[in-house]
Formats: sequence, structure tokens, C-alpha cells
Amino acid sequence: MLISPDLDAIDAKLLEQLQGDARLPMPVLAERVGLSGPACYRRVRRLREIGAIEREVAIVRPRTLGWPLTMVVLVTLERDSGRATDAGSGHVIDQFMRKIAAVPEVVEAWYVTGDHDFALRIVARDMEGYDDLTRRILLNDENVRTFKTLVVMRQAKALSPVPADQAI
Repeated sequence: MLISPDLDAIDAKLLEQLQGDARLPMPVLAERVGLSGPACYRRVRRLREIGAIEREVAIVRPRTLGWPLTMVVLVTLERDSGRATDAGSGHVIDQFMRKIAAVPEVVEAWYVTGDHDFALRIVARDMEGYDDLTRRILLNDENVRTFKTLVVMRQAKALSPVPADQAI
């Protein structure tokens, strides 16, 4: 079932197709979902405008650009002390979010529930580079209580489309 009342079954089909290949020519996309070219174009434009399509990107293998190592890092922040809120700069969680947003090697980050506060996906050129990064952004941060590094040995499943066929 679609969460947004602004979307219908054709929108779900469009989103499914575009997740597979965002560069589909509009006539091909229109044919696949059963619309005319202009109607398809209008719908795709609307999906972008309402934020259903967040952005369109090329997914590049990190190794291609010289980043052969990937780590998943679980971070626990120090929130039980007086340091948790620093007047003027916001809560420790907000501070950490701003900090990691500015680090290019942190390619994905999630604020999570459970034993840890954040899960980060980090790329590195080598272990020395990763060590330098952890010293810079984690070990030198008084609000980081602990972090655990999981080195990715092999990707078991690539980034996949959000199921759209189950939304209708």
C-alpha cells in the first residue's frame, strides 16, 4: 500500500522502473507503464517535485576511484554526562551528524536505535588511512564513547531498489 495519498499504481510502476535505470528514455518508460510520452514526463516531473524521487545518481564502485576498503562502523556517543549538550552548538547527536556530514570518506550514515547511536559506512584507501580517519573523527571526539569497526570482506548484496510492486 502506498503511504503517500499523492501516489497511485502508475506512480509506483514509474518509481520501480526508474530505480532500475534512471536514464531510461521517456518514450521507453512511457511504454513500460502504459502512458503517453507527455503524460509520463509530467508524472516523473511531479515525482521529483514532491520528493518521491530524492535524486538521481550514478553508483560508482569505490574501488574504481581508489577506495578498495569498506568498513561499517558502529558508534556509541557519550550522552550521560554534562557534555551531552553544549550551549550554542546543539545536542551531541546533532553535533556528530554535522561532523560526519563533512567527512567525504563517510559515504553513508544512519542514526540508529539499540546498543549504538550511529552506523557509518566508510571507505578507505588502506588500513593506515582508516586509522588516520578514526583518530581524526572518532578517537579525538570527547563525545564518542566507543566505536566498533566491521571490515567488509565482500559485498553480499548491492544497493537494491525499494520494492514498488508491493506498494500497490
